[in-house]
Amino acid sequence: MSEETINVAVVGASGYTGGELLRLLAGHPRMKIAVVTSEQSAGKPVAALFPSLASVVPLTFEALAPESIAKRVDAVFLALPHTKSLQPVAVCMAAGKHVVDLSADYRLKDPSIYETWYTTPHDQRDLLKQAVYGLPEFHREAIKTAKLVASPGCYPTAAIVQLAPLVAKGLIHPDTIVIDAKSGISGAGRSPALPYHFPEAHESLEAYKIGQHRHIPEIEQELTLLASRHGKATQASKHLTVAFTPHLFPMNRGILSTAYCRLVDPM
Repeated sequence: MSEETINVAVVGASGYTGGELLRLLAGHPRMKIAVVTSEQSAGKPVAALFPSLASVVPLTFEALAPESIAKRVDAVFLALPHTKSLQPVAVCMAAGKHVVDLSADYRLKDPSIYETWYTTPHDQRDLLKQAVYGLPEFHREAIKTAKLVASPGCYPTAAIVQLAPLVAKGLIHPDTIVIDAKSGISGAGRSPALPYHFPEAHESLEAYKIGQHRHIPEIEQELTLLASRHGKATQASKHLTVAFTPHLFPMNRGILSTAYCRLVDPM
């Protein structure tokens, strides 16, 4: 793309992730938000859900119509729930648009792993091969030329960044990694549910999906790749594994991730 203004669409813009994305794009010198969609809030102004954006995103939410949207913009950001981005991404890519998908639909390079953890067939395997994992600390050059970027998950971003130096230098035993992570309640999304109501979550710390969280394969994928790139993947660590326990913490946003592992050479 040239240095001209980039017209963008934000699909699924009414959630917490979508709202934060709108704020960031509105402040970008080259981005112009041209389309915003929301199935539940179609017909409502953005300001009705995000009053702080009233002056910078004076738009109305539309229903999702991928073919129509692709004709009106240069790039598309999708903040849809997991498993819901497969087809819209395919439509936008077929129209030649640059796409950034914030769901997990294009993060896992092995479609069988995606299908196991997300219990949905991955019917866009050719596009999956093209997708670049959007963690700039490790894939910066590939991101620059990518047509499809799969934005990393929240827990994986924290875990991968904190463990990367140790894994890359082969300083730790790859089968001894334990990750203890705590997330703010907004990480559960904007849809109301009993566990996230104030009286339920306040003054409480709850572990959930122990050993079963969908971010586990994402963390393992990227750390394994990092180890192999630096020549540190031995026969015993062709696929690096982690023990991961997430917790719901009574704060609005943010993640605190603490990792434990055994050093190859004791200090």
